Amino acid sequence: MKKILSLAIVLICTLLPTSLRAADPIEGGAPYKIWTYPVVYRATDKVTWYFDMTDTKFKTGEDLYIWTWSPSEPDAGNWDNSSDFAKLTYKGDNIYTFTLIPEKYYGKPASDINANDDIFWGRLKTKTGLMQSDVFQINTSHLDWKTFVDSGEGSKPFPEKFSMKDPFSLLVDISKIPFAGKAGGLKDITWESLHLHSGLDMWTVQVQADMSKPEAIKKTQLTHVEGDIYRMDMIPMEYYGVESDYEAENIAWLITTHNPDWAGTTPDAVLKAAAAVPYPDPQFSFFPQKFSSLDILTLTRQYNGKTDGDLKYTLTAGEKTITGTLDGNRDKREAIINLAKELAGMTSLTKIHLKITNTNNVAVVDTDLPLVPLSEITYE
Repeated sequence: MKKILSLAIVLICTLLPTSLRAADPIEGGAPYKIWTYPVVYRATDKVTWYFDMTDTKFKTGEDLYIWTWSPSEPDAGNWDNSSDFAKLTYKGDNIYTFTLIPEKYYGKPASDINANDDIFWGRLKTKTGLMQSDVFQINTSHLDWKTFVDSGEGSKPFPEKFSMKDPFSLLVDISKIPFAGKAGGLKDITWESLHLHSGLDMWTVQVQADMSKPEAIKKTQLTHVEGDIYRMDMIPMEYYGVESDYEAENIAWLITTHNPDWAGTTPDAVLKAAAAVPYPDPQFSFFPQKFSSLDILTLTRQYNGKTDGDLKYTLTAGEKTITGTLDGNRDKREAIINLAKELAGMTSLTKIHLKITNTNNVAVVDTDLPLVPLSEITYE
């Protein structure tokens, strides 16, 4: 009888839905932004995926792991205990990175990956899987790559217009780009490496291809990718060493050789910058602007700091303290407080004190809000 009962229990547990056998993961939200470096890469190239986890429910800086199932599932069977190879690197400011060579990580040839519509599917999660992000997609740039190779162009920027703080890639086809006055002229001579000679704002801030300086040779060298294709990758602000508020209008550039040095150049060319849209400064407001202890008060804070995270408020009215959270996202967080309920019976108040703190317990608002005395309220 005991054996039969044990078998029955096992059978019942087996038939139960997963959600009843183990707690469902807590939904942590979607990554705020995802990007790659380099911008243009093949399945056989090393690439770093960047995840901005601002406005998610994950704790700042906690260990996160990647769980990806397409085009294959590298960490299959380990949802409850992610493998070390799936761990992301925390870079600060809510930014995580994961570096891989897709062909090796997924154990699939590039041809199979490219046939997968150039999409990697996945989630980020805590090690034990108690919290997970929304499903995300990351596109490879196989189609962009193929389009450039087949285009007949000598060079192409990705994206077409650069931003100072974002990754940027320049592809060059030496069989097509003019050199020393001839299309494909680089194939007529022997050289050791190719180098980018360039400057922001029509050569105002330069990084010179100075072949007498080893550091310049290394910094300006293009990467040979395959066949006649070379690539230059950069984040313009870092590459040119300018301040974070510098907004360039263009990059002037040409390509030359090393060993022999400056055997010729490609024609001067200009890349255009995308229009810069700075993130607004934080703004706090409350409604109504004049209110009493009988009103409903709305607190709003827009354009919050990148690492502010959840905002918590503390209202102090006499000896009473009211606490809560401003819900929303980085662009707008808001709380609605029923003062008539919270301050019932407190008829002599002339002000309340408001303090709002971010996820690091730093005060972002700390001020008194005047109350219209109840004695001044008239009813018609």
